[in-house]
Amino acid sequence: MGEKNKILKHIEKNIFITAAEARKHGIGPMVLSRMVAKEELFSTERGVYATTLDWLTDPLKKYLAACTLYPEAVISGISALTYYDLTDEEERKIWITIPISQVVRNPKYRALRSQGNCYSLGIQTFKFGKRRVRIYNIEKTVIDALKYQPEEVGYKALKGYLKRKDKDVKKLCRYAEVLGKPLEDKVRFFLAEE
Repeated sequence: MGEKNKILKHIEKNIFITAAEARKHGIGPMVLSRMVAKEELFSTERGVYATTLDWLTDPLKKYLAACTLYPEAVISGISALTYYDLTDEEERKIWITIPISQVVRNPKYRALRSQGNCYSLGIQTFKFGKRRVRIYNIEKTVIDALKYQPEEVGYKALKGYLKRKDKDVKKLCRYAEVLGKPLEDKVRFFLAEE
């Protein structure tokens, strides 16, 4: 099987191919560059190649590259708020949380470093073939917004969450307690406002 066919077969199964995955198949970077030049592949970001770009418009699949390039990354911050439709903020960068021992030097990502419960609590995993997206659940996302985002962003996320039919106020308050941001009073206030 030729190098081009190996690449296309891999992309068919996995949505895209990274430069590291191509190396594992014995394919050099020049082959990828030539395919991009012939418009047989698109370079969606440094080291990520695909035959189509439609997956980048999917609300969850667009995070596949981040979670593949950085396997310990969890989608968080403004990106998670955008996914759950709890913010009007523009997602200028993809927000990820990584273990404190890792470093990400990529201008496309806003990396937060965390440890313990602040990192591991509330991680959900969605699989797309062999690829996966790890994102914080909605309750962890709201608590993080209240802790790390400007006040108006956090309160808007909390209000939006409390208006949802699938809200779990007990879970939200439990997460807030574990993460050191108790908010029963704020929840009562916003629920009384409705």
